[in-house]
Amino acid sequence: MLKALVAILICSLSMSCAYSQVDSTKLFFAKKFDSDAFVELGSRIRQVNSNAGMDIDFSVNWLVNHKYYMGGAYSQLANVEEFYSASKLSMSPVPIFAIPTTIKYQTAGIRFGYILFEDQKIISFSPDLTLGWAGIKLITETEEQKLNGAVISPALKGVFNVSDFFRIGVSVNYNVFVFKELDTTSNEESLYVTQFSSKKLNGIGGGIFLRIGQFKKLASAALY
Repeated sequence: MLKALVAILICSLSMSCAYSQVDSTKLFFAKKFDSDAFVELGSRIRQVNSNAGMDIDFSVNWLVNHKYYMGGAYSQLANVEEFYSASKLSMSPVPIFAIPTTIKYQTAGIRFGYILFEDQKIISFSPDLTLGWAGIKLITETEEQKLNGAVISPALKGVFNVSDFFRIGVSVNYNVFVFKELDTTSNEESLYVTQFSSKKLNGIGGGIFLRIGQFKKLASAALY
């Protein structure tokens, strides 16, 4: 995973340099069109099954006119979260939910964003929206259930503009997962009663992030 992130980061920085060399005033026949790129890497604490979980978030973004950006985003649950399933082999007439079941998920999608107050130089705000696919795994000792669905994640980010090439910030977001609820009670092929719905993953989160790329040049006078 680390090698993949390093490779993507190097590729993204190369894209950023390439964008900065383009005569962007001629793109799309616009009178004024600035085209840059940046990568964003963050970590978020968020609700997972009514507990505090953590995920990592990575995106590669195309920045237009220093305000609008669009890119591909990927996130993954970084810690171990569990809930409980019940064994169908139990002699109890009522299911006893005591079998640890591990939750894993990853998402991939498209991110749309806008940078507010970019002319303030030091601090800017960046609301964005991520729409995409969600892949979920529920793992017991002997079984693995896979679910596919969608994720919607609006976010509001505060950005500290450190330099022309580096940004650091904090974010608040809300994740909404959409998939068919799983209930294996009547599934004869399953050894466990596993009940899982999107409510276990939906919730608010917040974290920190870094942005590296080509941004609007900061006026040195605005830093004092």
